[in-house]
Amino acid sequence: MKIRLESIGLPTLSKLIGKTLQVEMADGTLADVISYIVKRAGQPARKILLDPTGQLDLSIQVMVNDEGFLPRSEYSQRILQDGDSVKFMLLVGGG
Repeated sequence: MKIRLESIGLPTLSKLIGKTLQVEMADGTLADVISYIVKRAGQPARKILLDPTGQLDLSIQVMVNDEGFLPRSEYSQRILQDGDSVKFMLLVGGG
């Protein structure tokens, strides 16, 4: 299946994988896509995306097909389909 990845507000990730990237992979979940990026780009991607426990850093949110932010508890359950778009965004707070 082909999945479109997009990095929004994460310039270090954009430098590493590009602002948008189309990847082809076997069927999988959102967690599989995150693992794919880390395996493909190595330690720099691990440093950008993952916290010390190996989970997606809390400052990063993920959206699939503009459906809103996906709860972290669903990353390993959300099965992706051919043509899906996955956006990685930096969570920004302010007042």
